[in-house]
Amino acid sequence: MNSHWADYAYTALIVFCFLMKDDKILLIRRANEPYKGEITVPGGRKKRGENLKEACVREMFEETGYVLKSVEFAGILHAYRKNDPIEYVSNYFVCRDFEGELKTSDEGELLWVNVDESLTLPGIHPFYVRLLPDILKGKFPIEVSVSL
Repeated sequence: MNSHWADYAYTALIVFCFLMKDDKILLIRRANEPYKGEITVPGGRKKRGENLKEACVREMFEETGYVLKSVEFAGILHAYRKNDPIEYVSNYFVCRDFEGELKTSDEGELLWVNVDESLTLPGIHPFYVRLLPDILKGKFPIEVSVSL
């Protein structure tokens, strides 16, 4: 790696998607770290060469079996941990137009949940709780920074 870039090569790009249908949202109880056992929206890491929307569409298909027909960029959450060399930039999308059959994956248990009830689920991730009100209002783009 070019030494001029060494101080900048620390960011992991993540994509998440709020898949919504009527008054329900698709959530996942994560089977793997990070946040194993917690509940949030499905998502994963962007691969080299993908743009963010492509990564979102791929991750949603891999984790849910749904083919996203349209996605809307909703915002960014920047998270960093004191002793972690990697900073995480999570890019959030919203999708209400998708097709296909829900399938299981090794990423976790998928749950269609009433949007209002989702906020009080045991194990719901605090980032989800923080972002959902703005997602529901369509107040985009969301931009949040958190230090853990």
